[in-house]
Amino acid sequence: MRWIRENDYEEVMRTEVEPYVSARKECGIDARVKGQPIYYEHFRTEHPKGIIVISHGFTESIQKFTESIYYMLQAGYEVWGLDHRGHGYSYRSNDNPYVVHTDHFRDYVLDLKHLTEKRVKPAAGKLPVYLYCHSMGGCIGAWMIERWPKLFDKAVLSSPMLGLSFGKVPVPVVYAGAKLKSLQSGKAAPVNPVDAFEAEDFENSCDSSACRYHYYYQKRLADKKLQTRSPSLGWGMESAKACARVTSAFWTSRIRIPVLLCQAGNDTVVKNASQMKFLSRVPRAEFYRVPNMKHELYMTDSDMLIQYWERVFAFLDQTED
Repeated sequence: MRWIRENDYEEVMRTEVEPYVSARKECGIDARVKGQPIYYEHFRTEHPKGIIVISHGFTESIQKFTESIYYMLQAGYEVWGLDHRGHGYSYRSNDNPYVVHTDHFRDYVLDLKHLTEKRVKPAAGKLPVYLYCHSMGGCIGAWMIERWPKLFDKAVLSSPMLGLSFGKVPVPVVYAGAKLKSLQSGKAAPVNPVDAFEAEDFENSCDSSACRYHYYYQKRLADKKLQTRSPSLGWGMESAKACARVTSAFWTSRIRIPVLLCQAGNDTVVKNASQMKFLSRVPRAEFYRVPNMKHELYMTDSDMLIQYWERVFAFLDQTED
C-alpha cells in the first residue's frame, strides 16, 4: 500500500494520487425523481475483490474523498460514490449555494438506494458490496441497512451522525426553536444568515491534519459547487428526526450485516453517546475508537490515518465463519 505522508502531501496528491484516481474514474448523472439529477462517480480497478459505496457527510462531496478512494483502489476495491442532493454537483432545492437544505431526510436514503440497485448491484455481479459512510452519510447508511438489511454485505460507519451535538442545549429545545423560526422564515432559510464562502481556519475545522485540510480547502475556493457551509432550518429538523429513528430499538434490531463503527475521541460535531447506544443495539457490531482525533477520521495525520484504514480494510477483508 502506498500511503501519503505529510512532508510531501500536496505534491504527491497532485502528481500521483489525482492522476491515478482520475484515470479510473467514470462520471454520471442519474435521477430517481424527474428533474432532480444526482451526480455520481465510479472508479474501476482490475480484478476487484469487492465494491465500496461511499456516503459522504454534511457540506461535503465525493471530491473530498480522493485520497480515501486511492487507498480503496489499492486495497482491491472498486468504488462508487454520489453527491447527496443539496451537495456538490447534485440537485438543490434551494437558491442559496452556501446552504444545505432538504425537505425530507429520506430523500438522501432513497437516492442512495436507487444508485445502488440501478448501477452498483448490476455492475458488481457476485462481488460483495460494502457501504462506507461518514457523519451525515452514516445516518443515511444506518437507515439503509436497517430498512433494507440485505442490500449491503457489510457497513463501515465512520464518525456517524447518530445524534447531533449542540453543547449543553438539549436537542428538543433546539428543534422547537428551529420549528418556530421556520414558520416565520421558511424551512429553506439558513440556521444562521450566510451569503458568502467565508475564510475558514484549520484550528476550528473538523480535521486533525493541516495539510489535508488545506489541500481540499483550496479546491473549495476554486469551485463554488463545493462551497456549502451552513444547514437550513429544514435540514436541522429532518436530521434530528432521522437520528432518533436510526438509533431506535425497533430499527436497530433489523440490522443483519456486520457493522464497524469508528469513533473519533475528540468529536464535537456528533454525539459519541448516541453512537454507543446504537452499538449496544446492533447484533453484529465492532467498535474502533481513535483517541484524540477530531470528527473527520479520514483527514487525520498519517500515522493515525494508516492505522484507521488498516482497521477498516481488515474488517472488510475478514471472511464469515
